[in-house]
Amino acid sequence: MAEAQIVMSSIGMMGNASSTINALNFKSSTTCIDVQSGVAVLNGKRGNGQFTMNCEVTMKINSLGVRLFPNPVNHITKIKLNNTPPLTETFSLSIWTTEGALIRSQKETGYNLFQGLNIDLSGLTNGAYILKIESQNYMDAIKFIKAN
Repeated sequence: MAEAQIVMSSIGMMGNASSTINALNFKSSTTCIDVQSGVAVLNGKRGNGQFTMNCEVTMKINSLGVRLFPNPVNHITKIKLNNTPPLTETFSLSIWTTEGALIRSQKETGYNLFQGLNIDLSGLTNGAYILKIESQNYMDAIKFIKAN
């Protein structure tokens, strides 16, 4: 019998109801959990009519202590980690719209992030954005406002 992939989430809609939620979905290297609209969503498999969940998450979520200042951002902002990450580990920094569109991404070392990294955001239009910092073992995200 083939197994079907399902997603279990606390965000949903009732029949004949409307929703104004714009889901922001992040896929991670962890195979059993994703972050959708700021909510951890467990992925499970269903087989033989019974639902079973076996999920071990080794990723450290929201443990880096990401700071972004100033916020709101005009042109240049500084990203700094309060907690010491693995200094030689490579992190992916990505900026997303609140609708879930990727704006840009770059790679940085844990050392650069811990020391503090200046980023030019003058090319962004005014609005709300999410900065996601992720490596193989860590994932943090912070919301920021771009204003002139």
